[in-house]
This record gives sequence, C-alpha cells and structure tokens, in this order.
Amino acid sequence: MSDEVWASIERKIKGHYLAAQNLPSSCPECASILEPVDFGVDPDTNERLWVTHCCGKWDKYLEVLGPRDLI
Repeated sequence: MSDEVWASIERKIKGHYLAAQNLPSSCPECASILEPVDFGVDPDTNERLWVTHCCGKWDKYLEVLGPRDLI
C-alpha cells in the first residue's frame, strides 16, 4: 500500500477515536444528558476547564489546547 493510503487509514482511526470521546454522557442517577459549561482557559497550563453539574454532583474535565511549555 502507498503512504497516502496508510495516512488516510490513520486519519480515519484518529477521527473515530476523537468522535467517540465527545459522545454525550448522561447522569447515572436521573439519566439527564450532561451539558458541559466552559469555565475558561488557564494561560499558564494552556488548558480549558469544562464543568458539568447534575443531581448535586460536579464533574470537571480539562481540555489540553496545546503544548504546556509555551514560555
């Protein structure tokens, strides 16, 4: 196989993986769909904080936006 075919396969696998990571999740107690709220970007770590809240529980998720050693 050519390099282009392998590159295409690699892009499809990575795209599928990223899409699976972004599937909606639901509350284990009431089954409501959790909608993350953007709490902003920390410029020191280059991470975005996402938070979900349901049934009195808070969960946080950190999205790495790029290299951490920007300075």
